[in-house]
Amino acid sequence: MATINDVAKRAGVAISTVSHILNGTKHVSDEVKAKVLEAIKELNYEVDPVARNMKAAKSKTIGIIVTNTSRIFFPPVLRSARKEAAQHGYSLMMVDSDDDFEQEKSYINLMRQNRFDGIILDSVADLNDVKYLKEIANLSYRNKRVFVVSIERNLEPFGIDSLVPDNYCGAKMATEHLIKCGCKNVLHITGPINSYMAKERIKGYSDAMKESGFQIKQGDIALGDFSPQSGYEITKRYIESRALLKYEGIFTANDQMAVGAIKALREAGIKIPDDIKVVGFDDTFVASIIDPPLTTVHVSGSQIGREAMKVLMERIKNPDAAPQCRKIETTLIIRRSTDRRAGGEWDLGNW
Repeated sequence: MATINDVAKRAGVAISTVSHILNGTKHVSDEVKAKVLEAIKELNYEVDPVARNMKAAKSKTIGIIVTNTSRIFFPPVLRSARKEAAQHGYSLMMVDSDDDFEQEKSYINLMRQNRFDGIILDSVADLNDVKYLKEIANLSYRNKRVFVVSIERNLEPFGIDSLVPDNYCGAKMATEHLIKCGCKNVLHITGPINSYMAKERIKGYSDAMKESGFQIKQGDIALGDFSPQSGYEITKRYIESRALLKYEGIFTANDQMAVGAIKALREAGIKIPDDIKVVGFDDTFVASIIDPPLTTVHVSGSQIGREAMKVLMERIKNPDAAPQCRKIETTLIIRRSTDRRAGGEWDLGNW
């Protein structure tokens, strides 16, 4: 493979001249430039992007660390982030921490050492781990800043720009809807215990129940993991133990667990919404095509990805600006899993 030395030798110029032409760092006469470009073409020379980026101090690469790519909420986030990054001349590398804090730290260190310009992070860190959160707020490698934007949880108090869906209000809306539909007892299937989103959704559910005069009893909150399998297994366990008989509604912390819950209910011959009503969260593409179509809380993954990238671009341009937290609005989408009169159209545009 040809090197910059080979190009300089073929064109009869200094290596520094070739470098100036490739990087546009100094004016070179058209005659010399033509010789160098011809030599590049003849030798099929390719610029080493790593070497170029080390000199330019920018890699033009953004990393995205999500919790788990099996969650169907993330593809719209990644797609819109990639489109926004491309408009600014950046490329993306996405990795999955599998909800593992040690894996998250390993990926951050890898991106830092490879001189990424920024990271969009869906962190699973404990908010009490102030030392770690302060470290990523001031992330750098050999005097080069690596800027971090948090999605799905508010890390602004630690100096990190954040994009956060209104999980609390969304969960409260979902629970209040079930109560308005006549549900006095609502089973809540949560996300993982280390999930900030899951905790906020538990708070929204709990406050809605308490404010409506309903006491939360043992067994009303079941720990899931955001997977369809956990929604299925928890619901099946409640059915088999007959504990489900006291519930008129189920609120799951995401749509995938709602899908699992609906499967278990249908296998048991329990009619939705006549015998029990089901509400999910996220409004992913499965919500409108499952039978019955799922009432859910809409969160725009596309908006999160796009806005997170915009915030990161702003941060790269203005590194000393005050950190910010932007809240993403949530809305309730009513479908037939809670109301037979609701529409049942497929939302193909959300795929």
